[in-house]
Amino acid sequence: MSEKFSLTGLFPRVLTSCLYFWTVYTTLTRIHQIPGWFLAVTLIPTLMVALYTYYKVISTGPGSPLDFPDLLVHDLKAAENGLELPPEYMSKRCMTLKRDGRFRVCQICHVWKPDRCHHCSSCDICILKMDHHCPWFAECTGFKNQKFFIQFLMYTTFYAFLVLIDTCYELGTWFNSGSFSRELIDLHLLGTALLAIAVFISVLAFSAFSIYQVCNNQTTIELHSMRRYRRDLEILNDSYGTNTQPENIFDLGSSMANWKDLMGTSWLEWLFPIETYKYKKSKHTRDEKGLYFNVTPEIQDRLLSGRDLEDRLIRRVTPRPSLEANRPPVEILRVN
Repeated sequence: MSEKFSLTGLFPRVLTSCLYFWTVYTTLTRIHQIPGWFLAVTLIPTLMVALYTYYKVISTGPGSPLDFPDLLVHDLKAAENGLELPPEYMSKRCMTLKRDGRFRVCQICHVWKPDRCHHCSSCDICILKMDHHCPWFAECTGFKNQKFFIQFLMYTTFYAFLVLIDTCYELGTWFNSGSFSRELIDLHLLGTALLAIAVFISVLAFSAFSIYQVCNNQTTIELHSMRRYRRDLEILNDSYGTNTQPENIFDLGSSMANWKDLMGTSWLEWLFPIETYKYKKSKHTRDEKGLYFNVTPEIQDRLLSGRDLEDRLIRRVTPRPSLEANRPPVEILRVN
């Protein structure tokens, strides 16, 4: 059974919802130094949009190649030997291959794996543009829900900041007025303040890291893969005296271009958990489906021109394992 339909999948969702409601209830009922209407106006809308985005991440899902019937592999052995090829739109635009130069196949899901696609052992399914599996969602962050995940982090950081400021102001007033000498501290309020501190610091740090990754158009898996790739290249450079350096082929050249590629082109798309306009425009095409991605024009022209010719030649003849084994590698980033 996959994690999302098990008890371990329901528990973090129930816990997260309860923590939200408990903190807002405690803040609204136990703070007296700040007007209640002000607390309600600032906290409740933030709570509602944060929780909505939380469940938007879960309901939308990351997307999977299993959603596309033409990516199903009919004969796994033939696909691994090069006797069965992926759809033409994938083979022409695929940038990452296996070490032997062949297209990637998932032996568990029996599907062709597009660029940036990886199999999640927790979800037991291949995920499009997989970033990571988040235990707080019991769900993966991938192509379709990454935008909402980033927004959830920002909403939660802001909500934790509001709760922290409100509770600390109440506790500070209680201490400065000398009330501590005649009455005990409100443990519910203290617990809420401590939780707000922990959540604010941890989520702020993770938000900064996630936004940095978006601005570099790089997933967490690709970050670790690039580190391993650099380490391997350093060994080769030391051995052969070369100066080859890896590059992120999905980096569009600027932080803003990378940000807009995921989050949309307008402030409205950045602030609210809505689908981007370009996703809506591409609903009846294969674009913006996580099957292929834009890269810098220089790299795209260099790789795809050769890939298109290669793909046409391969499809005109019956593929043979010996032919496939001698195909020159054209990718920049190799993955297992």
